[in-house]
Amino acid sequence: MGSPLSLILDGDPGTDDLLAWMWVLALPKRARVLGITAVNGNVTLDRTAANALAFLDYIGGPDIPVHAGARAPLDRDDPPAGDGAFSETGLGELRLPPSLRRLASHDAVGWMAQTLRAHPVRSVILVATGPLTNLALLRREAPDAYARIDRIVAMGGSFAPLPPNFVRRGNVTPWAEFNFWMDAAAAQSVLNGGVPVLLAPADVTHQLVSDPARLARARALPLFGQEVALMLNAPYHLDKPKFHTDGAFLHDPTAVACLFYPEMFETVRAQAHVVQEGTGLGAGLMLPDGAGGVEVAVRVKDTDAFYARLFDDLAAHYA
Repeated sequence: MGSPLSLILDGDPGTDDLLAWMWVLALPKRARVLGITAVNGNVTLDRTAANALAFLDYIGGPDIPVHAGARAPLDRDDPPAGDGAFSETGLGELRLPPSLRRLASHDAVGWMAQTLRAHPVRSVILVATGPLTNLALLRREAPDAYARIDRIVAMGGSFAPLPPNFVRRGNVTPWAEFNFWMDAAAAQSVLNGGVPVLLAPADVTHQLVSDPARLARARALPLFGQEVALMLNAPYHLDKPKFHTDGAFLHDPTAVACLFYPEMFETVRAQAHVVQEGTGLGAGLMLPDGAGGVEVAVRVKDTDAFYARLFDDLAAHYA
């Protein structure tokens, strides 16, 4: 095993962001987190930043700096409302004491640029699990720093009819996944920004259902079992009526798995674009292309093996 990957974690927690970050932190020999950047998305920026700090404190995470980023999508003064997937707090039924730590800065984009310039070219990976506003602003405001990114691993978008019922393509509208719908312009910029992207869209995250048996396995973890189960089940109240599943879909942690366990996925290299207006706002358009800059996960080869890997990693680290 080589040196740990240097990561910047960007997201809008949201319980699924927090579970994704918890998984990253469970792999200290494989990942070194340089910092966390928060963005408006599931809830307002103030809440996403506060949730990141509170969660790090709660799980006894390392002293990772947290930077607040964009309060609204590109070129907008006010954010659209979130989808309420994780309640007004962004945490669903999870309860976290407020952190006693302060934010490292309110300039996530400036910090990212400075950090990328301070590291060798193509040595830092960005893992993005919310709207891509911070990354698009980095590309716009500091293109030299943006070009130094090794790759971007993101959860977002929808390209094909979704299982299990194939009636919808998206989870926030019939066509669009939430992260890309929330800032379609940012998603389009990042997918076509010249930096390689590894993308876990809703097409593949909807193959992962946290059913009762998997929730029971989560609760049996030696530490934080109840919290993990709550995070896994948080969007059930939305997924059940839309998709008639027996559990909640697992979104943001899938991007982590794509990075560290690529053998678990079937992928397609493609050109990818995002609809910018109209009723299809945020919907994805994908053209398979061996020379394309986006590698799109399209299938989880073994969903039971995926959950086993998640639970085994959490159990090994948080004990």
